[in-house]
Amino acid sequence: MTQIWERLFISSLAETNKLAETNRHRITTVISLCDATPQRAARGVNYLHFPISDTHPITVGTFDRIMDAVAENIRWGKLLVHCGAGSVRAPLIAASYMDVCGYKNIDEALAEVSALRPITSVSAVLLNSIKKHLR
Repeated sequence: MTQIWERLFISSLAETNKLAETNRHRITTVISLCDATPQRAARGVNYLHFPISDTHPITVGTFDRIMDAVAENIRWGKLLVHCGAGSVRAPLIAASYMDVCGYKNIDEALAEVSALRPITSVSAVLLNSIKKHLR
């Protein structure tokens, strides 16, 4: 699990599954971006599911719903965004939120996330569709 900001974390599904055993960062909301969801829910954690592909463009409606969910839930607690390996979708969504809230543009935000989570990999298809929605 990688901490991006004080209240924003990203991880893989395997790392997210460990929340049911120990929630040392006191995560309050989990956003799942892959088809699979965590096997066991952690007590007191809100789970949201937005399955997206890293090989297909994301629709504007899905992108907006995810950004709304991040913005709403990060205000009142710590948010964990996860995908299968924690290397493509979760880092892109974290970087997208950094752009949406005005912190950095998507490319600078993605570079910052990649520095914190070196296993980050970029899906050109997904990134290009996100950039269209950020305009």
